[in-house]
Amino acid sequence: MRRLRFILYRILQMIPILLVVSILAFVLSNMSAGDVATITIRSQGEEVTAESLAAVRQELGLDNPLPVQYLTWLGKVLRLDFGASFQTKKPVTEEIFRRFPATLKLAFAATLISVLFAIPIALLCARYRNSPFDHAFRIVSACGTTIPDFWLGLMLLYAFAVKLHLAPVVAGNKWQNIFLPALTLSVNNGATYIRLLRENLIKVRSMDYMRAARARGLSEMETLIRHGIKNAMLPCITLVGVNFGKLLSGMFACETIFSWNGIGKFAVDSIRLKDIPVIQGYILVVAVTFIGINLLLDIMYLYIDPKIQIE
Repeated sequence: MRRLRFILYRILQMIPILLVVSILAFVLSNMSAGDVATITIRSQGEEVTAESLAAVRQELGLDNPLPVQYLTWLGKVLRLDFGASFQTKKPVTEEIFRRFPATLKLAFAATLISVLFAIPIALLCARYRNSPFDHAFRIVSACGTTIPDFWLGLMLLYAFAVKLHLAPVVAGNKWQNIFLPALTLSVNNGATYIRLLRENLIKVRSMDYMRAARARGLSEMETLIRHGIKNAMLPCITLVGVNFGKLLSGMFACETIFSWNGIGKFAVDSIRLKDIPVIQGYILVVAVTFIGINLLLDIMYLYIDPKIQIE
């Protein structure tokens, strides 16, 4: 019952946060440079005149005061209606969620690759601490955290698609073409996980329960796998969740390089065209995603770590 009350309390906390985010999204998108009506008319290849400006402003509801525009927009948002795109004239909800599955697939694949690579490498580095293997991967992980995603993506695309012909130049959104873009996004996060998990494993090696496990006849590696990894992973869960939320917000450079039609590229194109409904909808979707992931992490910690007490 106490856990249920805690979960309900955390859900209620989301309401004022989302309200503040909605205000910021509306105000900042309207404060950006350029006149929306002018940009909309020019993007459609038409001549900008006083009559066309007045007609477009009336059509888009831009002739009302900002508070009225916000309240009208917020009322629609509560019904999951973000309005229509100024450019495509299609519902923003449809435009965003048509691209969201592609971003979700890429984020899931990148997270899976980074975690699957990080765990065994961190185990070996902790087991053979200060060995040549450990020093080599400490250098590799340090380099991995500093490599820009766009540069790595271009190098991988050149090597595997242009030179070796092992992958298509245009990946599209197909599962069979997801490895290169997912690998591009996983290197930076995976290197961070290796460093953090290695340090946590080294710390837990000196714990009493680890010494007791070794005294019972378990080898060093068996002790780390059976008892160490579970406790060392707990601090990493939050980082993995936060990085997963970042990936779900869309990675513009990677999506552009591999022609992956996700929400990141769509959002940047909308900013360039000052497509305000899309920008506002994108900000709210990303905010809900981050807040939802943080809520799930809190719930996971309640059940994973019995030492956590609800106050």
